[in-house]
Amino acid sequence: MTEISNIALFILILVLISSSPFSVNFYKEKLNYNQYSIFDKLSVNLLIHIYFLLLLSFTGINYLYYFIFLMMLSVLINIHYKSYNILTLNYYKNINFIFFIISNLLIYYYIARDPTLSWDGLENWYYKAQIFFYNHNFFELKDTPGADYYPHLGSFIWGFFWKNSFLQYEYYGRLVNVFIYVLSIFSICHLLKKNYFIKPIIITFLILLCFDHFLFKGYQEILIFSFLIFLSKYWYLYTVNQSKSCLLICFLFLNILPWLKNEGYLFVLIFTISIIFTINKTYHKKEIIFFIVLSWILIIAKNFIFYKYLNLNVLHSGNLTPLFSFDIFINFLMLMIKGLIVAIFKYKIWFFIMFAMIYLLKIKNFDKKHLEFIIFLKVNLILYLVLMGGIYFSIIDDPRGISWWIDNSLDRILYQISGFFIISIILLIKFREDQILK
Repeated sequence: MTEISNIALFILILVLISSSPFSVNFYKEKLNYNQYSIFDKLSVNLLIHIYFLLLLSFTGINYLYYFIFLMMLSVLINIHYKSYNILTLNYYKNINFIFFIISNLLIYYYIARDPTLSWDGLENWYYKAQIFFYNHNFFELKDTPGADYYPHLGSFIWGFFWKNSFLQYEYYGRLVNVFIYVLSIFSICHLLKKNYFIKPIIITFLILLCFDHFLFKGYQEILIFSFLIFLSKYWYLYTVNQSKSCLLICFLFLNILPWLKNEGYLFVLIFTISIIFTINKTYHKKEIIFFIVLSWILIIAKNFIFYKYLNLNVLHSGNLTPLFSFDIFINFLMLMIKGLIVAIFKYKIWFFIMFAMIYLLKIKNFDKKHLEFIIFLKVNLILYLVLMGGIYFSIIDDPRGISWWIDNSLDRILYQISGFFIISIILLIKFREDQILK
């Protein structure tokens, strides 16, 4: 009972931290701030706090003081902005928020029953979290056990909330991943109509279908998956509304990815290259070009920081020497196809994504802006397939063998990427809703 009450209090703290309305300025331009759901506001505010935590990871200040400061600030701003007082929200929003809290509690309790760490979580990420638990900073990671070239932000968030939980149980730090995971699904489902019956079913369906207990045992894939959901949603809102605010939010979600996992570099490149392929269809070309160039500069800056202060190459060292043997290529292709099939059957959300993408591409009566976004998703999907092929082909002569790499990592890469394309399912349901209403 004590543990359950502490988990409930932990949720309250997360809500308070992520509900102080720093995001109010994001919605002033074309969109009414109050028209956004509480989950949109929570997600943007939480993102800003995560950027604060990224900056904090380079300092040596006592995290407890910062944690208390955030809580006090959140409470004060919540008092000032009545729109953020949960009690003032209407019945519909209250029901959704209660559903959100219950969803978190159920998953928290499920994880608390078996809080053990998996191999990668224990051998690599845990040690970084432990460094931050003892109030050390980024510059003291050099001699940490495990994969020293792994980014540190996910582990810092883990260590931060582990340190500042009431019981200081290690797995409390990992519960933040659950909060972000559930929040991302509630946020993307807000694109649907306010249907009291359909929306809860879709939310529950996505939470259960995308849930992988193994990845909550210390892996960082959940964070990438969730932030790609947020990224796809706000890029969709930017495409439809041409709001600079949404563009800025996209920029923030996109450029946090390399600080979570090394694949984040590649995801940034895929996203920005997809923009280049479709830039002729955009209205604010100068802003988009600035978006792309600044994102690439930030990638270089992060690489420089890791190389300068930790003397590390943040990329896996694959052999990029071209191999032209037809037999080798065919064998590689067969292994990749087999790996993709196994991964798709493991994460069955891909069956629904593929169906939704095929259906959306066949729709003829989409308006221009929605069609642009669907084409953008299509370009991303093609580039992701090319990317995966290139990554694994570059390590084809690794001593452990290409089969080992595919068996041990391809499914997790595919899981992360699926977050970006879940919006295709939501858009298909939204389209059918609009058809029914007509």
